[in-house]
Amino acid sequence: MHPKILIFGFGYTARFVAKKLATLNFQITGTSRNQALHGQHSEGYELIDFSRTDIEKSLHSATHILVSTPPSEHSGDPVLANFLDLIKKYAPQTEWLGYLSSTGVYGDHQGKWVDESSPAISLGQQGALRFNAEKAWTILAEAHHLPLHIFRIAGIYGPERNALTRIAQGKTQTIFKPDHFFSRIHVEDIAEVLMASIKKPNPISIYNVADDEPAPAHEIDAYAAHLLNLPPLEKVPFERAMLSPMAKEFYTHHRRVSNSKIKQELLVNLLYPTFREGLQKLYDAGDYSC
Repeated sequence: MHPKILIFGFGYTARFVAKKLATLNFQITGTSRNQALHGQHSEGYELIDFSRTDIEKSLHSATHILVSTPPSEHSGDPVLANFLDLIKKYAPQTEWLGYLSSTGVYGDHQGKWVDESSPAISLGQQGALRFNAEKAWTILAEAHHLPLHIFRIAGIYGPERNALTRIAQGKTQTIFKPDHFFSRIHVEDIAEVLMASIKKPNPISIYNVADDEPAPAHEIDAYAAHLLNLPPLEKVPFERAMLSPMAKEFYTHHRRVSNSKIKQELLVNLLYPTFREGLQKLYDAGDYSC
C-alpha cells in the first residue's frame, strides 16, 4: 500500500515537495481554493477544495499531513479553525505531520545567531501569528499524540522567485542597511529537509530550514546583477526607503539562523549551501524569467 499525504495549501513550496514525494511513491492530494484546478493533474497529484467533505475523505486514507497554509489575524491557523475535530479523529493513523512555519518567530535578535531553542524577542505581527500557530499545533499534538514536526523556514527563493527575476523585471534599486543580515533557503532544499524528516520522524521536533550564509539583501542583489552582466543596483538607505509595513518589519527584525540541527539530526546536505550556488544554478537554467 502506497503512503498518502494530504497537503493543506498547495502553493509554490508544496509543488516542489510533491515532486520529491512522488519519487517515494506517495499518493498526493493538495487543497486549493481555485476550483478550476481541482481534479487529477499530469504531475501525479490531485487538488481538492478546502471543504469539510473533501478534507474528511482525504484524511480518512492519509498517512501523512503537511500544513502549508499561513495563519490569519482574525482566525489563526485555518486548518485548526476549520478541521480541528477531523485532525483529532484521524490522529491515530497519522504517521507524520509537518507544519511549515517561519524564522520570523524568533523576532529581533539584532543580527545574533539563533537556533531552535532561542526565545522569541520583540515579535512583529507576522512573527506573532506564526508563533501562536506553532503553540496551537504543539498543544494539539501533545494532547492527541500527533507526530508533529515544525519547520521554521527562512526567506524562500527558487525558480521564477529570486533576485535574478526581480532585476530582470526592472528592479533598479536595493535597500541598504549596514549589518542587517537575513537568512534564506532554496525551495529545493526545503523539499530535501522534509523528505529527510519523513524518512526519520522525530515527533514534537522543531527544525530551522536555512542555508549556511546569512547575508544583507544588497549583497544578494549585487551578485544577481553580476550574473546578469548588469551594473550594481542603486543603494537606497533604509531610512529613506518607501516600504510597506511588512517590509519595514523585515528590515527592523534580523537574526542569523543556524541550520546545524538539520545537518546533525537529519543528515541533510544542502544542494545550495549559499545564495551564490542557488543563484548560479537558476541563472544557468534560465529559471529567472516569468
